[in-house]
Amino acid sequence: MPSNTPKHVEISEKLRSEIEAGLHEAGEKLPSEFDLGERFGVSRTTIRRAIADLTKQGLVTTYQGKGCFVAHHEKISFSLASPLIYFDAELRRQNLDGQIKSIRFECIEAPKDIAKRLQLSEDNHRVYWQEKVIYVGEESIALDITYYRQPIGDLLGDQLQTGFTYHTLARNGFKPHSAEVRVECALATFQLGKCLGVPLGLPLFVYNYVATDERGMPFVCGKTLTRSDRTCFSVNIAEGNMG
Repeated sequence: MPSNTPKHVEISEKLRSEIEAGLHEAGEKLPSEFDLGERFGVSRTTIRRAIADLTKQGLVTTYQGKGCFVAHHEKISFSLASPLIYFDAELRRQNLDGQIKSIRFECIEAPKDIAKRLQLSEDNHRVYWQEKVIYVGEESIALDITYYRQPIGDLLGDQLQTGFTYHTLARNGFKPHSAEVRVECALATFQLGKCLGVPLGLPLFVYNYVATDERGMPFVCGKTLTRSDRTCFSVNIAEGNMG
């Protein structure tokens, strides 16, 4: 590496090489800032800058009061080509055990944007608002924020609080016929970080969705915020659809 390369870059590149070579395994805690400073003969400020470089590359995650950990290299993949594949089914396909924990389920007056997305009538803007954390094993990977038309929440409230959204709806005759999805990016706020167990500012994928029935009537919408260090989205494109 050129002699004019900043010291923190030299250190981050050295640590990156070690991580990629498997010298530090996924989930392993890196040595403390003090120990790394002793190893490389630099100040803790320089080590912090090196760790920040690794964080930006998605190689490590720092947790307040716990230290710095090597990020998981294998990410859970979700297909954008098949948005109606149920979340839990996709996890099972990858031999992963998915679970949910409902943290909010209540009937509210729909915000204007939700009323528009669900095409609610003027005389009834009531919807059920649910927030649930999705786990793989004991690790939280996503927060799902969902809005249901009121009759669905009235009928399936108990089941929706213990099961995955699409699977529960389909099992009870509300099978999505089509869906509109959009993926964006956001940064974890303090509350989101606390909910998902991630540091403030961690990039999150925001999977926005609206599902409609066979008549074209939307009956559920929302967004799923997934950890970018644990998930990714993919799509296969056939030759005929290129160019």
